Amino acid sequence: MFKFKKQWKLNFKGHDVVVENWWDLILRTGERLIIDGKVVDEHKGSVGLSQELKGQIRSNGRTHRVEAKIGSINFGSKSGCHIYVDGELMGGDTTKKFVS
Repeated sequence: MFKFKKQWKLNFKGHDVVVENWWDLILRTGERLIIDGKVVDEHKGSVGLSQELKGQIRSNGRTHRVEAKIGSINFGSKSGCHIYVDGELMGGDTTKKFVS
């Protein structure tokens, strides 16, 4: 089955953060958060549901909270992503707002 895939990347203190969003022609969807090559959170479902993915990065004795929020942008016609580290927007579509 053919899948469409969108990906956002962030490097935080030498750690690679990747968020993937995919969907297929029969409206199945999936999202996953990958930190340093390891899948740390993943959701599968149906089109139209906003998702939040969570993970952690350990760096220099500190634990940093990573959250990725996936939702609709551009009047609902495209997927967007915001990647937060410790509550601060650091990556993804940082200049785009989600459509509610």
